[in-house]
Amino acid sequence: MEAIKTAALFLTEAEKSAILSSNDTVIQQFRRALALRVTQRLATPGLQTESSEPVKAALGWWYPAAEYLSDAAMQYALEPTDALASWLRYTTLQIARLPTTEWVGPWFRNHTEPFTGHLETAHVCWGVSAVLTLAGEVFTETERTDVREALHEKGVVLCQRWLTKNAHLANWRAIMASGALVASAALGDEALLIELLPDLVRMAQAFQPDGSYGESLQYGNYLANALMLAYESLIRSYPDLACQLAVDAYGRGMNWMAQSMLYRKPMPGWGDSPRARAVNFNDSAALFRPSGDLLLHVAARSIDSVQAGLARWLFQEYYEPEPTQGPHDLATFGMVNDWGFLTLPLLLRSPRAISPVDTNLPLTVSFSNGNVLVRDDWNGQSVLAIQGGNADGVYAPGHLQGDLNSFMLVYNRERLLVDPGHSCYRNLIHGLECATQTHNTCTFLLEQDTLGLQEDLAKIKLLEQRNVLARRQIRPDGSVGPAVERGGRLLTVQRVDDVSLVVSEVAASYGPPIQEFTRCWIQAGAHITFVIDRIQASEPVRTVWNWLLNNRNGESIIQTEGNSLTMYRHQTGLKLWHIGQATLAGPIYAYLHDAYHPEPAQQGEGRPGSGLLFRHTASQKTTSLNKLHILAADDHTAINHWEMQADANQWTVYKPGAFIQLSGSYEDDVSLILTINKKTYTLTENEGRFTLDITSQSL
Repeated sequence: MEAIKTAALFLTEAEKSAILSSNDTVIQQFRRALALRVTQRLATPGLQTESSEPVKAALGWWYPAAEYLSDAAMQYALEPTDALASWLRYTTLQIARLPTTEWVGPWFRNHTEPFTGHLETAHVCWGVSAVLTLAGEVFTETERTDVREALHEKGVVLCQRWLTKNAHLANWRAIMASGALVASAALGDEALLIELLPDLVRMAQAFQPDGSYGESLQYGNYLANALMLAYESLIRSYPDLACQLAVDAYGRGMNWMAQSMLYRKPMPGWGDSPRARAVNFNDSAALFRPSGDLLLHVAARSIDSVQAGLARWLFQEYYEPEPTQGPHDLATFGMVNDWGFLTLPLLLRSPRAISPVDTNLPLTVSFSNGNVLVRDDWNGQSVLAIQGGNADGVYAPGHLQGDLNSFMLVYNRERLLVDPGHSCYRNLIHGLECATQTHNTCTFLLEQDTLGLQEDLAKIKLLEQRNVLARRQIRPDGSVGPAVERGGRLLTVQRVDDVSLVVSEVAASYGPPIQEFTRCWIQAGAHITFVIDRIQASEPVRTVWNWLLNNRNGESIIQTEGNSLTMYRHQTGLKLWHIGQATLAGPIYAYLHDAYHPEPAQQGEGRPGSGLLFRHTASQKTTSLNKLHILAADDHTAINHWEMQADANQWTVYKPGAFIQLSGSYEDDVSLILTINKKTYTLTENEGRFTLDITSQSL
C-alpha cells in the first residue's frame, strides 16, 4: 500500500492515461515542450545550467536541481527511455552521494556542524522526491535505499533543524517545511507528515487577509509555490492531510496578481519573444509572472470560481503563447518564473479562464499590503501603481525596500517612473537599491550641503524609511504573534468616473523628526497625475523629492528646463512640473534590474545608468511644507503639446482638445475643485478623511 501511495504522489495512473490520450491542443503543446526541454538537457550530464557564457555560468547546482529533476522525472513517467533513465539515475545518485555539507547550500550559507538546512536543501528535497516517486524504477533496490536514506538524513533532518532553531513566520519557513514534508511524503513516512503538517497549516497566516503578500509579488509567489508543492504531494495519496492546507489563503490573491501584471513585450537582452512585465515593488522582478504550476494548482483546487478562473486566465495569457520560452533553470527559486512538472496533470482539471474584464475587476483598487493600482481601462493606456501604507500591518515581514509613498507610472506599455527592483543580496549596491532615495518618494536632508559639488547629494546623510522590520514570532503554543507595523496608513482610495483619489500617510516609517508625510495622488484620466505632499516635522528639515526614470539600454532622452523635466522613451513621453522653488538636479546614474540572481554580474542585473535618478531639493529647511507636482504622460508626438499654467490657487494642464484644471487650496485641509473639460469634481478633507465627489457634468 505504501509503495502505491508514493508512486502516485504526483501522478496517478488515471492522470497519466488522460495526458497520453488527450486531444486537447494545450495539453499536447505542453507535452511537446516538456519533452523538448528534457531532451535538450540529456546532452549534458548532471545539473549544469543553460548558459554557455563564462560570466553567466556561476549558477550553483542547487538552483536548477528541483526543476531539472522533476521535469525529467515527469517526462520519464509519461514516456520512459533508456537515455532518460540513465540521466536520472546518474544525476540523482551523484546528488545522494555528496557529503552532507553540500546539501547545506553554497559558501554563503552557514556550514557549522551539526549542519542545518537552508533554501537549497529544501529545493534538493523537492527534486529528489520527484525522481523517487515518478521514476523510482531507474534505481536498483540498493541504490533506491541509498537515495531514500540520503533524502532523509541530508534533506529532511537538516530542514527540521532549521525549523527547530527558528520561530518566526516568513517565506523561509514555508520553503523549509515544504521541503521536509514533500520528502517525507516521497518516503511514505506518515508519522513525519503528521509532525510537519502544522507548520504548513500555520503558513496560511503569512498572507494578508485578502490574499496579497506583504513582501512582494516575487516572494508571495515563492511562498505560495512551496505550499502548492506540499499540497500536491499529499492530495493524491494523503487527501485527509491535504485538506488541512488552506489553498484559498493564497488562492484569493489571484486578483492581486492579475491587477499587478502590466503587459507582454520583448525585453532587449532576453530574446525576441514577448515577456511579462509586472509592478515590482520591494524585492521583485520586473520580468515577473506567477509560476505556471501555481496558477494551474489554484485553478484546479480553489473553491472560489472567480479566483480559479483568473488563475487559469493568467496561465493562458503568460504561458500558453510560448511554452518553450526560457530560461528553464531559474524558476523554482523565483528568479525568472516558469511552468514545471505539474503543469500537465493540473491542466486536466483546468476550469474556464475568466479575464479581469469578464469578472469586472475594478480599475482602481487597493490591497491589504498597501499596493494600489489605478488604470484608465483594462487593455488601456495608463497604469499608476502606488505603494501606500498598510493599516493591517505586515503578516510576513522580510524583503522590503524603503518605498512607502513611492509610485510607478506606465503609459503605452512603457515603464516611465520605475522601481529599481533588486540584484544579488551580496552586491554592495543592494543597500542603495533598497533605500528610499532610489524610489519615487521623499527623503530629508539632515546635513546642509556646504560644498555645492554635484556628488554631494549622493554622499550626504539622509533621513530615509526603515526597511528592516522585526520578525513575526511563533509562540511556544504554536499561535502566531500580531502582524508587524511598517509605519504607514492608506487613508483613502476612491474612483469617480475616470478620476481616482489615493491618499497615504507614512511618517512613522521615517521616525523623528518627521511627524506627517501625507501624499495625495489625483489621477485624472489616462494622461494627468497630480501629486500633493504635506510634510510636518518637529524640527526643520529640507525635503528631497526623488524621481527614478527608466533608461534601460540607454534608450531614454531627458531634457530639463528650470525645475521641470521632459522624458522621451520610444513612442512615449512624460512631463514633470514642480510647483515651487525647489532645485532640480540630476541625473545620478542609478540601477534598474530585470530579475534577481544569487550571483553578481548576471543576466538581469542592471548597469549603472539603467535608471536615471533626478531630485528636486527644497530651497530651505522648514517644519511645515505643502507641495504639488504635476505629471503628464502621452504619445511621443503629443507630449510637447501639453502645457502647464500656474496661477494663484489654480493649476491648469492643457493641450488641444484637453483641459484639466485643479483649483483651491492644499495648504491645510485639502479643498480642491478638479475640472476636466466640462466635468467638475470636488476633493475635500475633513478631520483627516478625504472625499472625492462629482458636482457637475456637461449634458
